[in-house]
Amino acid sequence: MQKKFKFLRILRNIIVAMLGICIIWVVTNQIMTAVEKKKYPPIGQLVEVDGRDIHVYTKGKGQNTIVLMSGLGTAAPALDFEPLVNELSKNNKVVVVEPFGYGWSGVTNKRRTVENIISEMREAFQKSGIKGPYILMPHSVSGLYSMYYANKYRDEVKAIIGIDPTLPKALKYFKKDTPNIPSLMSA
Repeated sequence: MQKKFKFLRILRNIIVAMLGICIIWVVTNQIMTAVEKKKYPPIGQLVEVDGRDIHVYTKGKGQNTIVLMSGLGTAAPALDFEPLVNELSKNNKVVVVEPFGYGWSGVTNKRRTVENIISEMREAFQKSGIKGPYILMPHSVSGLYSMYYANKYRDEVKAIIGIDPTLPKALKYFKKDTPNIPSLMSA
């Protein structure tokens, strides 16, 4: 009986310690996020979409407007694409819209469907004064977004140049009608 109580105490202490570590981790993350927001201001502009901020970074001038579209899990697309932005912006206007949950953009509880992501991106273009037609340059899963955009808003898309894009046939592989990002991550 005494061994059972000793085991339960040890188990309780382990659970309390793990819970304490999780609480410390969450609090530290919140503090560091607040500190980093002040230390590293957005390199582009923040525009309000659905009551939250979306980060839109533009660089360069030219006849073409190239929109770099990030793939799944790119923490800060404007920074990740920086070398490509620098090269392309020598002769073109280059735009990076960071979707909700990425980079300097806020977060949202709205489902991350293709329709919602494209609607938010399009509204960010409009509020930033970025006019089409666009050359969409999707990477990874945003290949699906670019196809949706081009089919829904044909007059706003001049071309699509894929950077290893996910194409619609990938949906058959995942056995999905339209991609739901969290479910794709768990596959």
